[in-house]
Amino acid sequence: MTYNAHSDDQPPAQWRRFTADDEAEAALPMASLQDPVAVGMMFVNALGNHREYFNALQQFVTPESLPAFGDFTEAANFLGSIEDFGCGTIADRAYGDEDVAYFKILRGVPDSYQVIDTQPIMAAAVLTMVWRRQIGEWRVHSIGPALRPEKVPH
Repeated sequence: MTYNAHSDDQPPAQWRRFTADDEAEAALPMASLQDPVAVGMMFVNALGNHREYFNALQQFVTPESLPAFGDFTEAANFLGSIEDFGCGTIADRAYGDEDVAYFKILRGVPDSYQVIDTQPIMAAAVLTMVWRRQIGEWRVHSIGPALRPEKVPH
């Protein structure tokens, strides 16, 4: 038996617009530790060559998470296991805690695109990030499933 949902419950036929890489790059935020999207992008890019960027990676994470990240090999391997990964361009704030943000890492994104209509997108992984008020910077606390705000040291 098949289930035919009402037409109002169907995803829009055109929910994304494919873009050239240079157009996608132009839409990205400038490198800044005050922008969770920029920090997420820099962290993910640095994981691509975690040995060369080890010192930078250490600066992107919370001191509390540094022992779990270790030499970043496990995080780099995890990221590398996500087929055709791409990154979102929005960091969602945690409900009830503006100092925690979630940066999505998506699976199956071989080409750049712009979302042009509301469409839920499942993340393959999430960077859970925290705003450190004392230094005025966003820091990555974990990669994997999103952590609840109360599990993230502020």
